[in-house]
Amino acid sequence: MNKLSIKLLSVLAIILFVALIPIAVFATNDNLSVVSTTITDAEGNTKTEYIIYIKDYTDKKFKYALSNNANPEVMDLVYINSITDLGENQVAFIDADTYEKLSNQAIYMWAKDENENLILKGIQLDLTKSISKEKIDSVESITKRISVEIADTEEAAEKTEPIREEDVNGVKEIAKVGYIKITDSKDATYYYQRVKTSDSTEFDTLMKLAEQINNEYNNLDMYQKVQTAEEFYNLYSKLVQEAKWQEVENMTINQPEQSTKDDKYVVLLKKVDGEQEVVDVQFLTAYEDYKPNVVIEEKVTQETTRLPITYDSIALIIILAIIVIALIIVFVRMKKVSKKNAEK
Repeated sequence: MNKLSIKLLSVLAIILFVALIPIAVFATNDNLSVVSTTITDAEGNTKTEYIIYIKDYTDKKFKYALSNNANPEVMDLVYINSITDLGENQVAFIDADTYEKLSNQAIYMWAKDENENLILKGIQLDLTKSISKEKIDSVESITKRISVEIADTEEAAEKTEPIREEDVNGVKEIAKVGYIKITDSKDATYYYQRVKTSDSTEFDTLMKLAEQINNEYNNLDMYQKVQTAEEFYNLYSKLVQEAKWQEVENMTINQPEQSTKDDKYVVLLKKVDGEQEVVDVQFLTAYEDYKPNVVIEEKVTQETTRLPITYDSIALIIILAIIVIALIIVFVRMKKVSKKNAEK
């Protein structure tokens, strides 16, 4: 047997050996939404507990098992029943005591449905990537932290003060735009960053997530809600940290005059009141009447009951008189010709 054959046999032997060994699936937090909550025990110590939502199983009962062993014997896994959270969703729950026992090593999770079919097999949990309940609550409070008034309807447009009025070639142009008017404390200082979504992929994604939360959030299951809230929170926090702030003047942030219908803007807001800072965000869509954000009013000149006499009108009278005279001459000649023919 030559050396090449020996090498091939060795490789095949290794592949067969590996295939026969049970291997855990290390897909960290795959198909899971993990929410952390903080509790205080009787002795005043702060501890953390975890609520785990499994994709497609928030409304179905299941059993789950936890272990520090990536490849335990089947008989070593102790399955417990899922429980319901306050919203009647089925969840796996890691209480503070269980977490303390398992937290020194990697934690793996298995789950079965009611028919004993495996739905999770050896998923390694990364609890550091969980989202806290406080962060989810903060997402649900977005756009409500700093009080504002937004002009984005026809009625509001009628009340909008012009940002520019000027005469252009005898026409009075009045420029009106949508706005965000801050109605919060007048004692604080406010800052903002306004970004058109078409100019930034990240701000466009934030706008779409905000629209999804606004329009679909109540219809999502808890797994989807946590996923959406986490994605929004992480992106929003990143954009706030990178924001290039400029101070708000007259408590008003105007929509750009050159904006057209359906242009979308994300407006990050920051309120500074002494040592206290509050950050928020608003979303503005250009209204149709703001295209091109110029309302044109024609200037009306003074009118009289008589038309003014001009050189053009005199010329027209002369031409008309010549035509009439020519017609009379033609008519007379035709009469004479007719008379001669009759005499013959």
